[in-house]
Amino acid sequence: MTLLALLLALLLERLATRLLHLRQAGWIEDYAVWAAGKFAATGGPAGMALCVALALIPVVPVAAVALALARAAPGIVWLGFASLVLIFSLGPRDLAEEVSEYLDRETGGDAVGAALAASAIIEHDAAQRRELRAAAVEDAIFIQANNRIFGVLFWFVVLGPTGLGPAAAWLFRVSDLIRRRAIAAADPSATAGRPGCPERLHFVLAWAPARLLALGYALAGSFEDARRSWRERYSGFSARLLERNDWLLVHVGRAAISTAIGGAADPSAPARAAMRLVRRALLFWVTIIALLSLAAWIA
Repeated sequence: MTLLALLLALLLERLATRLLHLRQAGWIEDYAVWAAGKFAATGGPAGMALCVALALIPVVPVAAVALALARAAPGIVWLGFASLVLIFSLGPRDLAEEVSEYLDRETGGDAVGAALAASAIIEHDAAQRRELRAAAVEDAIFIQANNRIFGVLFWFVVLGPTGLGPAAAWLFRVSDLIRRRAIAAADPSATAGRPGCPERLHFVLAWAPARLLALGYALAGSFEDARRSWRERYSGFSARLLERNDWLLVHVGRAAISTAIGGAADPSAPARAAMRLVRRALLFWVTIIALLSLAAWIA
């Protein structure tokens, strides 16, 4: 049932992307802004408890409904509810659509439009990685694939058999939204070197899917280059522990497509290659999930 809900959600998300503007629901964005504002005045253990509580508040109703449906109506009703929650958890904006818009503007010579489209993809995650816009977008695609898509799918599948898959996927999305809002609202000079609880919470939730997605990048691209980069560069990553998920995805992703774009003069080439790698990696893991589900059903 978890696999069917996942496939249904991905199919509907692809077919109705332009119609699903409700996925960018202002109410959860407003909640994330409000929750992020609470961390400025609260620190220590109390701040950590508040952070976890604020992340769980929007998740508890979803968990209650998911468990109730799993017990009372484990068939088509749970399937529909789980698929709906998963659709809302992906995103909040469509990464492929944003990359396509960026590529159209970049290749069309619209420098201002390309910069705006790039900023929507980069947000704060990869803005400081490399100076060239094309390179920063490439880095951001590797990171955003985990934050917007794979992390959500990972937790949905892991807790799917318990009936809590929808709540787990929604928790990942809420944690990411609160983290982004907290970073945007923070004073960089006052918080340098002291990541807040939203960053810590999201790091924990993103740790496992980031490594599985990095493995997917390696298997979908140049495996030897990706493996070498993972082994040689991991020990030299930034001292900030909470950036290691991002750096791992960036370095492994770059290495996996290094032969595909080597020496390319086209500024859109890195983003195109990165998006192709992301699609192949996601297809690989969806296939693995399908095979494991089929094996479990047969057994």
